[in-house]
Formats: sequence, structure tokens, C-alpha cells
Amino acid sequence: MSKFDEICQLYQRARKEFNVYEETCRHFAKELIDDMIDYFGWPRSQEITFLQLGEEINPNNRFYALAGAMKMDDESFWHFGVELTVEEPGGAFPLSFLMSFFIKKIGPHFIVKLGPKGNEIKIHQDRRGELGPFYDAVFVQIAEFFLKDYLDAVTKEEKKPGFIMLSKLPEHP
Repeated sequence: MSKFDEICQLYQRARKEFNVYEETCRHFAKELIDDMIDYFGWPRSQEITFLQLGEEINPNNRFYALAGAMKMDDESFWHFGVELTVEEPGGAFPLSFLMSFFIKKIGPHFIVKLGPKGNEIKIHQDRRGELGPFYDAVFVQIAEFFLKDYLDAVTKEEKKPGFIMLSKLPEHP
């Protein structure tokens, strides 16, 4: 076997390891979002959309499987958007908003950031079923957005992308 053949085999093994790493992160991300939706009691009748971050949202091609939405950034975080819809009681004035998640795995820990500038939160791979406090932190971020940042987002005063952004401007009567 030539040195070239050995290098090609090493490359093949490295690619397989990376693919396993990517699949592990994707599986964790899917589990994290699914469990968050359950924790919040989000209506299963509403569509949950995964989106690529950093791209202009094309209304004709905006539905991705999580695998298609996840992209790696310069800091080796897999990032993706999750679009959910809220509404006033009775279903009036539905509004879609986008949350941006950043995930990577280092050793036995998944590192999660809520938004590009969020603090890094370590989640041990064996404690994934104990994420109530994490989901509560996400809830607080959503509540603060609607209590403090909604007006700026609607009036386009919001300058920097954060953890939560409006997918499009709401319609008001």
C-alpha cells in the first residue's frame, strides 16, 4: 500500500468521524427542540419550521429538515433557526418569530448558545433529560422579547440579530 493510499484511508476515517459528530449534534438539537416544544405545551397543530440562519428568508423555499438548516460557523457551532407562531387568545393576529440556536459538542458536554452572542450553556450528554431550567431560561428570553423588544422589532429599530427575531412584520388592524 502506498503512502497516498494510507493518507486516503486516514482521510476516509476522519470524514466518518466528522459525520458521526455531525449526526450526534443534529440528534441532540432535534431532541432539544422537540422536548422544548413539549415543555412549553406548544400546540402540535402548529407547524415548527427549521431555517438556515444568515440567509434572506425566501418564502418559496424556506422549509428545511433540521439537517438542511444546520450550518457550521467560524467558531465550530452548528447553528439553525426555529420558527414558531404565537397568536392572541382565540387565534387572532398570528405572528411568527425565529429563535437562533448554536450547538457544538466538546467531550461529554453539548455547548448551547441562545443567539450568536448568547452565553455558553454546558449540558452533559448524560443529563439531557434534566433540561427544565434550560427551557425556563428560553421561556424568559421569549417573555423578555415580547415585554421589552417587540416594539423595536416591529418599528425596525432592532439593529443586531439576537436570539429572538420576528420572521416578518406583524399585521395590525
